[in-house]
Amino acid sequence: MGKGRSLIFNLAQWVIITSFALAIILPLLYAIIRLESVTGNSSLDSIILFFENPETLDALKFTMVESLFSVILTLIIGLPLAWQLGRYEWKHIPIIRSLLSIPFVMPAIVAAMGFLALIDQDGPLQKIGIDLRSESGFIGEISSLTGFENTGHFIALIVAHAWFNISLIVRMVEPTLSTMDPSWEEQLRLLPAGNSRLGRIRNIWLPFIGPAIACASALCFVFSFTSFALVKWLTPNNSTMESLMAESGGTAGIYNYRVDTSEIVLAICLVQLIILITALGFTSRLQRKHSLRHAMVSESSARNSRGKPTILGRITILSGLIFTLLPLILITWSSFIVRTVEDGIVSNEFTLAAWENVWAGDNSTIALHEALGNSLIYALITLVFSLTIGWVIASTINRLELSGKVRMAKIVDLISLAPLGISAVMIGLGILLGILRWSPSLFNWFMVPVLPHVLLTTPFVVRVMLPAIRSLDNSFEEQAKMLGLSEFRIWIHSRLSFLLGPLAVAGSLTIAFSLGEFGATWILVRSGSWDTLSILVDQLMSQPKFNPLIYPMAMASATILMALTFVLFLLAEKVRPSGEGSGF
Repeated sequence: MGKGRSLIFNLAQWVIITSFALAIILPLLYAIIRLESVTGNSSLDSIILFFENPETLDALKFTMVESLFSVILTLIIGLPLAWQLGRYEWKHIPIIRSLLSIPFVMPAIVAAMGFLALIDQDGPLQKIGIDLRSESGFIGEISSLTGFENTGHFIALIVAHAWFNISLIVRMVEPTLSTMDPSWEEQLRLLPAGNSRLGRIRNIWLPFIGPAIACASALCFVFSFTSFALVKWLTPNNSTMESLMAESGGTAGIYNYRVDTSEIVLAICLVQLIILITALGFTSRLQRKHSLRHAMVSESSARNSRGKPTILGRITILSGLIFTLLPLILITWSSFIVRTVEDGIVSNEFTLAAWENVWAGDNSTIALHEALGNSLIYALITLVFSLTIGWVIASTINRLELSGKVRMAKIVDLISLAPLGISAVMIGLGILLGILRWSPSLFNWFMVPVLPHVLLTTPFVVRVMLPAIRSLDNSFEEQAKMLGLSEFRIWIHSRLSFLLGPLAVAGSLTIAFSLGEFGATWILVRSGSWDTLSILVDQLMSQPKFNPLIYPMAMASATILMALTFVLFLLAEKVRPSGEGSGF
């Protein structure tokens, strides 16, 4: 009877995993087939045409340049923060670590609004002479000297990407530093190879934290490469592959209409898929190297032995916290400021008018409370599906590893990571064109956006749950069996009770990521009664600014989205099991 139930349980696991894999592959496959049919080009022809089309080539060049510069700037900002945070004994280290990690879970549209407020005409940067928006002053001189157009916009974009990805560096590098045995450095200082700073960097620091830096850099590249909302709003005169594909996707896949957009979408989709799969494979290898941890000691004992932070360390961390929190503070502040012009005189008034108008639904297709309700409904439905699928996938990987089927475990793990190798816009377009092929009437179904939300959040559930499931002690299950408990109570006492913390973390992050999902939702749901908070922000910002309330209304919507995400992330951090400083 026990074996029969086990077989049924295992079969159910494989059904769920297979369904998840098909949900990733089939829409994308059907989208490619439809685009091939509309354009009359094969996939190989489309890839060749990609490199013959100046528009797609320019998008590729800009994407590669901004991604590489974003990675470099993220390392320049993030490594000193990770170094200072990991090397010394800090008070309130969990709070500092959480505040530095907030950008990564913030919705991309919120990040875009924060940096728009930062570079605004009356923003902090312009007041100190840095005009990134209209590119006057020395920013304009840089453009003239380099011949690079829209220099200010480009700088704003890579700084925003660095802000967004800084927590990847901190979360991966800092825990490695904080748990390294301090005696290693002391011993190396006594040797000729370690009596200089360069020697210690070459012989201890690079071998020790190098894999973590490389892994974080690869992930920064992937997230910058697939950035959409930040590119859409901060560099409107330049297109990345992701933004060009999204902008062309509205008319793609329709027979005898704008075949050129279908050609662009098919070509970009295939080339970007190749690049992202390659990057994902490289990242996976780096993650395995990063997981091969060296000699570790207790984090508290390592910090105690290194002592209090220096003045330089305190300034570095304080600067990092200001850099992290300033865009978020500006969003809230901007929601209360209404700029008016009377008789040529510009004045700013502190008022609640924008909040009242956006709550009532004035100047938008949907009211703020309705968009909030839609976002919460999608997030809760996503939570149920993502937690179930993520738990099943993580449990299956662990079961395969314990049974010696390591290769199959790696395959399942790769399936769980697959959505990270397919951008949100690609997933949205796949579902959009797949629906066009299957049944256009499905566009009237409220649940359509749930599928991309589930696909995009499940990988994070697996990443949170898998280490927790691997760490379970099987002896508790054996003891529960000896007590004669029912199978359900055995499962509760030996598994569920030990996984409540990771489940809460995974659940909070799932809701936060679902609330802020923008790329796929922008493709599937626009200008309708199902708009989410992120879409509402985008809609408001897309309107002409003749009405002085439009800009603060968008900021008010972004503030609500930011506050929800902030609360959910702090909840996740509060219940995160000790010893899990890295990871999300």
